[in-house]
Amino acid sequence: MGKKGKGRNGKGGGGVTQDDQEALLASQSDRLSVNSDAPPRYQESPDLVVNGKGNDGADTDKADFSITPNNDEDAAPVMTIHEAFERIGYGWQQIRVIIICGLCFCTDSIEVGLLTFLQVEAKKDFNLTDVQESTLTAVVFAGELLGAVFWGPFADRCGRKRGSFFPALLVTVAGLSSAFSVDYYMLVTLRFIVGVGIGGMGVPFDLLAEFMPPSIRGKALLGIEFFWTFGTLFVNGLAWIMLDDLGWRYLVGFCSVPVTIAMISFPFLPESPHWLLLMNRPDEALKVLHKAAKLNKRPDALPAHTRLVLSHEPQPEDGKTYEIADSTALLTETGDAGGDDMPTGSEVSPLMLFDKNNRMTTIMLWAVWATSGFTYYGTVIIAPEFFASQGGNSTSHDNSTIHPHQPNGTHTGGGSKDFDYPALFTTGAAEVIGCILAFLIIERVGRKIISGTGYLVSGIFMVLLTIPVPRALGVFMVMVCRASILIGTSVTWVMTPELYSTHVRAAGHSWCNAMARVGAFSAPYWGDASAIAFHVRLILFGAMNGVAALASYLIPKETRGLVLD
Repeated sequence: MGKKGKGRNGKGGGGVTQDDQEALLASQSDRLSVNSDAPPRYQESPDLVVNGKGNDGADTDKADFSITPNNDEDAAPVMTIHEAFERIGYGWQQIRVIIICGLCFCTDSIEVGLLTFLQVEAKKDFNLTDVQESTLTAVVFAGELLGAVFWGPFADRCGRKRGSFFPALLVTVAGLSSAFSVDYYMLVTLRFIVGVGIGGMGVPFDLLAEFMPPSIRGKALLGIEFFWTFGTLFVNGLAWIMLDDLGWRYLVGFCSVPVTIAMISFPFLPESPHWLLLMNRPDEALKVLHKAAKLNKRPDALPAHTRLVLSHEPQPEDGKTYEIADSTALLTETGDAGGDDMPTGSEVSPLMLFDKNNRMTTIMLWAVWATSGFTYYGTVIIAPEFFASQGGNSTSHDNSTIHPHQPNGTHTGGGSKDFDYPALFTTGAAEVIGCILAFLIIERVGRKIISGTGYLVSGIFMVLLTIPVPRALGVFMVMVCRASILIGTSVTWVMTPELYSTHVRAAGHSWCNAMARVGAFSAPYWGDASAIAFHVRLILFGAMNGVAALASYLIPKETRGLVLD
């Protein structure tokens, strides 16, 4: 037997032996034990209090061996990142993120819209062949393909903030430099670099998705699509105002203004708390959330000493035990990872997008992105040719007829006066209607239904454009095409990051973006192929929209109301 200890009154007689003490502690620990499946840090014994001390530090000579659960109100609460965002709510922090990410996002539409005018004007200045003209457009999409493949894994490894800043820097520098190109080859090289930067513009979108409360995420992500439409109107409006008088170099320079503003605003852009948690940096994630709470005027939204996790599942409802679990990582109170060794950052491989959980999703998404990239950019590229089929730029031909079966002279002379600016601006403005419609129904109807129907309607009207119609009706039909395909693509952008978990979200989204660039790369060669009848090109674009619609409907999971993991 072990030596005797003193009783509560300090006297040796009738005292409790050391073995008795240990047996008592063991029995109480068994009764109050933490779930054995929990991570090791949650199997420790702060649930036991001996005279106000943890049981592993009790003084057995002076201890009162009455044992009580440690359920005091000062215990640090465990809170998921989604619960934290719901407590913080929507306010100035999210508005700041939306503006900065939106300026990055609209850069893509600006640079794509710029191609409509740049390829025609550069052909005149540099005496380009038809192939060189198409290459000037295609090389931007080739750069976007490379950038999309690179920047996604970079953002998973180095953070969403860095993964957003460096692409914006490339677009700013190369975009401004393009205005000073002395020959075709310099212009092509700089536009390729611009494309590499644009390929990373999906990363700010992912950051925004991870920074929104689940209850408003769909509308917030669709709200950023208004920046896309702003970019479309911005470049068309600038071209209308300055192209004829100042030339394409000024147009190229001014098109770099939004992304430049975004770049100098990056000090105000926070890092994604989702990514920080995944990188085992919970203290930094909590700091970002506390700052967001203050900006949203909810400084007390998060209790003191909150422990953040990606998700948790409460065990017995007495509040004494927690099982911390997540499909991405198991995080303890110190941020250590447990459970499965989920890869992060540089460990992410494209093959992970084809594991049993992601395979069907990835296949369908790649089909949607590739075909929609081909058709959306094709619609933008062929619009000037479609309106020119009535005989050139005019604002007074409302009763004239558009003949898509006839050859046109859009690219064969006359310079910038061939552009029908009113029609291009009006049809571009139709994307505003598409944004509004998508915004109103995004949380009421499933993402798959909305995106698939948008592609389908656009495809139908694309085929209808092959019929000779009065000019006013032709403008209306192109407006329907632009509005519908914008609905499809914008909801696809919202849905894609929702379909992937945090550790592969940026990489998965970037690879989808890369597939869109594959489609976009081929769009100018098909859209500008004068050897192929114009109505045949329209029919193919319409058919590809049908493929995008079918693939959208076949995506295996609906994400409306889904909590990101």
